[in-house]
Amino acid sequence: RYMFERLGARANTVNRRIERMAADVKAEYAIDALANPTYPHQDMVTTVGRIVGIDTDGGGTAAIGSDTLFLETSRRLGGGRRVALDVHGAASFSLFPGQVVVAEGKNLKGTEFAVSRFRALPRLRKHDTDSSGSSLASFDAVVAAGPYTLDDNLEFEPLRDLVEHVLAARPSLVLLLGPFISEAHPLLRAGKTDLTPEELFAARVSPLLERLQDALPHSAVRLVPAADDLCSPFAAFPQPPLARELLARLRVPRAVESLANPVQVAVNGVAMAVANSDALAPLARAEVSRLPTLSDRLPRLAWHLIEQRHFCPLATPPSTILAAHDAQLCMHTMPDIFITPSHLRPFAHVHDGVVLLNPGHASKGFSGGTFARIAV
Repeated sequence: RYMFERLGARANTVNRRIERMAADVKAEYAIDALANPTYPHQDMVTTVGRIVGIDTDGGGTAAIGSDTLFLETSRRLGGGRRVALDVHGAASFSLFPGQVVVAEGKNLKGTEFAVSRFRALPRLRKHDTDSSGSSLASFDAVVAAGPYTLDDNLEFEPLRDLVEHVLAARPSLVLLLGPFISEAHPLLRAGKTDLTPEELFAARVSPLLERLQDALPHSAVRLVPAADDLCSPFAAFPQPPLARELLARLRVPRAVESLANPVQVAVNGVAMAVANSDALAPLARAEVSRLPTLSDRLPRLAWHLIEQRHFCPLATPPSTILAAHDAQLCMHTMPDIFITPSHLRPFAHVHDGVVLLNPGHASKGFSGGTFARIAV
């Protein structure tokens, strides 16, 4: 249950992630058996494990550096033990705590695994398009993430401006990511309103959604919840779609639907993945790299999530993420478009056929923010 989990449950989740990846690595590279990196090896071997920091508290929570790396094995491969990593011989890498990696190297004395190179993880399978063989249909979309009002008022001016743009652009899809009523808003934290969060949503947000739906009846408007939205009953990530009963109380038009967070959907045959939780900022603080394949840092952070097949692969995820819900955080197919809002600089980047997108936030403090428009 929420805010209560056993350490064993978290350990089991981590072990399953390593073993699933190890099985795919063996199939991808036609390897009969992976090596236990904690044993001495005079010859070059291949192994799979999880990157962790200095083992000071048993949780791998320490920040990593090129001289403070450990590789944690699965229970099947190495009994869950850890071994120091020497990456000075690797020409290129990009590492963070919690990352599952494929490493080639030697352990000459049984105390340190010297990496010669990190191999690419197997790619996710592509999304299976319509079996009828119909061609992909073009579409355009507007994507925005909250908060949608400035810090000094609750008038939702950025959302009104966004709606005006959408009415002029007439996209096929409007994707609005929370928070709509942010728990971090200064006026709400100070109790400067007489309205409840649901009343505020119904009074300020729903009329704009109704205007959108009336003017663009053939456009799909979809909402994605956020863990810090006061209107969401689930203050944790992942989140189910907002219930129809809640949407009715919020006076959301019936044609407007809610998606889960995170979610993977197909739009006209195009696979989209959306994760409305800022995993990029903690990744940016934790990552160490040397001549990485993807040199542009911000898109590289987003690409880590796709490579790891996980929407929050950090060794120490936020307290709002429970191990029991880990299955909902796994990516199952390769997206064509990956949307993940972050407080870091907005970006749009194409890497290996995937559009990596951080639309930013619709408002930033006392000024308007950014959103994204997609044309396929």
